Amino acid sequence: MAIAKLADYVINRLKAWEVVNRPSNVLKELVENSIDAWATNLEINIVDWGKNLISVQDNWEWIQLSDMDLLLERYATSKLKTDDDLLSLSSYWFRWEALASIAEVSKITVLSKTAYSEIGTKLTKRWTEKIVNHQPVPFKNGTVITVEDLFYNVPARLKFLKSTQTEFYYCYNYFVDVALWHHDKDFIFKKNDKVVFDLKATDDLIDRINEIFKKDWKNNLKTLDYSDDDLTITWVVSDPTIRFWSSENIKIYVNSRPIQDKIIYKAIMDAYNRQISPWEFPFVVLKLDIKPELIDVNVHPSKMQVKFVDSQKIYQLVYSSVYKCLSDNRITSVVHDFIWSENSGNTQNYYNKTPWQNVFLGSRDFNKKSEDNIFWFQEQKIKGSPLSNNQTFDFYDDSKTYSNPDIWDYQIVWQLWNTYIVLQSNDALYYIDQHALAERIAFENMKKATSLKKELLLQPVKFSVTDIPDLQEKITQLNELWFDCSLLSENVMVVYAVPNIFITYPVDLETLFNYVLYLEDINFNHVLDGVFATKACKTSIKAWHKLSYEQMANLIKEWFDSIEGMFVCQHWRPFFVKIEKGSVDKMFDR
Repeated sequence: MAIAKLADYVINRLKAWEVVNRPSNVLKELVENSIDAWATNLEINIVDWGKNLISVQDNWEWIQLSDMDLLLERYATSKLKTDDDLLSLSSYWFRWEALASIAEVSKITVLSKTAYSEIGTKLTKRWTEKIVNHQPVPFKNGTVITVEDLFYNVPARLKFLKSTQTEFYYCYNYFVDVALWHHDKDFIFKKNDKVVFDLKATDDLIDRINEIFKKDWKNNLKTLDYSDDDLTITWVVSDPTIRFWSSENIKIYVNSRPIQDKIIYKAIMDAYNRQISPWEFPFVVLKLDIKPELIDVNVHPSKMQVKFVDSQKIYQLVYSSVYKCLSDNRITSVVHDFIWSENSGNTQNYYNKTPWQNVFLGSRDFNKKSEDNIFWFQEQKIKGSPLSNNQTFDFYDDSKTYSNPDIWDYQIVWQLWNTYIVLQSNDALYYIDQHALAERIAFENMKKATSLKKELLLQPVKFSVTDIPDLQEKITQLNELWFDCSLLSENVMVVYAVPNIFITYPVDLETLFNYVLYLEDINFNHVLDGVFATKACKTSIKAWHKLSYEQMANLIKEWFDSIEGMFVCQHWRPFFVKIEKGSVDKMFDR
């Protein structure tokens, strides 16, 4: 076959597909277009998940009448004049073909008016046509760009889009990204003409976070800052009590551009190591402002990736700063509540129930204390018999001093309300939640002792599954993870074999599968953590359980020996708080 040059319209459409492959890409380009123009007020409307209409209206009078004819042309920009300008580029746009690409696969309309114009201008374009409507119209100052009938001229492209809910979710997630960082701007976000968010500008990023997520996280978020001659970093990081099942709430911005960066992401997760589960994720907003010559933003057409000249420096700065913040604040965040709060018994801020509590409903009675119940943690790990409630003795024995690198020399002072163990060191008191500590130890021991293999069920289990996307693909994933299962019909599933862990720790298979199959990405470690978390909670020492001195000493020793460096239970409640001696002295005006 002879070589022939592609027609211009084919070339343009191929270029368009690099930039515009789903509605959220269109939204991103339009919003960043407004931000580049210094808009302070943006109104966004998404109709029918973006396929029918996406519009972005701003308050900046940025399009001159004389520029209208070039607005939808490729490689037309006011951002640079020569290739040298690329090295110091700080705007969102760097390819200057976004609007042109959008116009290739949609019907686009632009309305704009400057303060210096007596009347506005309306521009419309349809696919391969030239500008077909370029006329004066009454309009207020500002600009609105409307994109309609996305991919109307490339129906094959529509087949690659996800469900309505998924596509809107991508739009929503991008909006959250941009609204978080540009918290100094007003945003209105509409879905099908109905207001979802009406956000007013604020100087405080945490205020914007709380408004978007409809939470009060002020006491659970910490702000960090770093600056040198080359860069400035600002973080907002959560303590381990705030966590999610996906990484989507780790927001990274470089020179105000939301990006995905493996180096920064790894530094964050390494800093949280052992404070949260490897299969859960914290809430982090990180802004990095760096000299343009020290990064390359021309890595990918999506603009979601950058390259750093000194990636090792970036990793070390992020890791060390986040780690230090978590170490300094891992326990002090709840100290004042512990001492002063009228609702000191309320742990709602530190304990969020997980789906696993309702999923893993095994038939075995794990609360039963018996010689043959290998899961009863107290019987296995702590020697000595518990005291009856009417027994008394002096816990404090100043002849018994223990040592640990984190606490140094300490003594066991008392058990408060049969729930909290009190340690004393030279400079602080430590209040330890015996149940939370014991269940974390049990959880980690279960994970260490687990050896997986496929085990056939005595009788296959059948149950119904409904409205699960990509069901066959997920069944294939499960069969690669020590399961043997298949579809008997469109909505009926049969399970022939399961990992042996579900024999050791029985679960309700129907409940398990109907939960797991809804996950976007099936991660078996995630599943195992759920099993272990539930069983550890049920089998560990309980609150209100009286302990002997020896039992307390053994529990503390188990902590330092087996889970050194951990500070929360698997439900991410802190299992101890620290009160500095200086804080106690202040209470007595010393």
